Amino acid sequence: MKRILVVVLFVFLVAFAGCCDSKGSVELYPNGGGKTIAEFGGVKLSEKYIKTYVDNLNDYLKARYNTPERKEELMTKIVEGELVAMKAIKDGVLDDPILLSQVKNTIARYYSGTKMKVQIEESLKISEDEMKKYYEEKKDSFNTPAKVKASHILIKVTDSRDKEAARKLAEKVAEEAEKSAKDMGSFAKLVEKYSEDEGSKKRGGDLGYFQRTEEGGNMVKEFSDGAFALQNVGDISKPVESEFGFHVIKLTGKKDKIEKTFEDVKANIENTLKTEKRKTSYEDLIEKYKKELGYKFDKDAALAIEISTSEAAKNASENFDKNQMPQGKMKKPIISPEQLEKLRKQQEELRKNGGDQNQNQNQMKLQLGKPVKKQ
Repeated sequence: MKRILVVVLFVFLVAFAGCCDSKGSVELYPNGGGKTIAEFGGVKLSEKYIKTYVDNLNDYLKARYNTPERKEELMTKIVEGELVAMKAIKDGVLDDPILLSQVKNTIARYYSGTKMKVQIEESLKISEDEMKKYYEEKKDSFNTPAKVKASHILIKVTDSRDKEAARKLAEKVAEEAEKSAKDMGSFAKLVEKYSEDEGSKKRGGDLGYFQRTEEGGNMVKEFSDGAFALQNVGDISKPVESEFGFHVIKLTGKKDKIEKTFEDVKANIENTLKTEKRKTSYEDLIEKYKKELGYKFDKDAALAIEISTSEAAKNASENFDKNQMPQGKMKKPIISPEQLEKLRKQQEELRKNGGDQNQNQNQMKLQLGKPVKKQ
C-alpha cells in the first residue's frame, strides 16, 4: 500500500506540473466532468479526473484491483494520495529544489515521449521518390548473389612432383572421379586417397557454399570460374589450375541469384529512412525550442560546477570503463606475444604451401585447410 501511495504522489506531481498555463497559474484539482468522487480542503475531485488517472495505470496493476473490494482499496489510495499531496504542497514541499528538479525532469521525459514524439513521427514522411532513389543507390545490397557448393581434390606441385606430373595425376584422378560419379561416396574416398588439402580432406573435400570471386567470393578466381562452369549438381570438372596446384572439383549444390524488386523491399526502405530521419528530428526540435524561448547557455560556468561522487561510485565507473575498453587496449591480452608470433609463422608457412587459415572463434585454434581461399 505504501508503494501505491508513493506512486500516487509521484503521478500527482506530474499532473500538477502539467496543469500550468502560459501565465504560470495552476489548476491543481480540475473538477470538470461527472460526479464528485471526493472533497477536501475546499476542492473536489471529479469522476473524469480520477478516471484519467486510473486509465494511465499499468495494466497489470489494474488487473490486480478489478474486484469490488480491491477497487475500493485502489480508489481510496488514489484519493488519499491526492490528500497527502495537498498537505505537502501547503507545507511548502515544492520549495525543495531537489523535488522540483525531479518533477521537471519527469515532465520533460513525459513530454518528449508524448507530444514531441507525435511531432517527430509526423515529420517522418518518406516520399516515393526518396525510397526509389535509395533503392537504386543500394540495389545490389538487396540482391542475394548466386552461390555454389563444391568439394575438391587438390594435387600440389612439389619438389618431387613438377607441374606436368601434377597435371597428369590430376587428370587421372578426374577420370576416376568421373567413372564413379554415380557412387555417392566415391568422391570422398578419392579425396581421402589423393587430396593434399588437409583442411578440407577431413570433410570429404567439402568447401561449403561460396559466390563468384568478382562478386565478393573468397575463392581464387580460377577455382571460382571452374566451379561455376559446372552446370548440374554432381558434375565433375577437368583439372583446374590455380596458384595452389590442380583441383578436381565436384559440384554439390547450387543457389540461384535472388533479385528483389522495389516493391519487395519498399517497406524495409521506408523503415530505414524513417530511422535515419528520427535520429535528427529530436535535435531539430530542441533547436527550435531554443530559438522560441531565447535559450542561452554559459558553458564555462556550467563546467565550473563541481560534481562530487563517493569513492565507491568512482571505482564502479572506472571498472565499467575498463570493461568497455577494446581488446587491443586491455592490460592482459587474450593471446600472448609468443603465441601470436607462433600463429603468424604457422600462417606464413601455410600460405607458402598453398593452404589457408580458418579461425574457430569458439576454440581460438588455427585450422589447416581450404587452400583455394584467397590469402
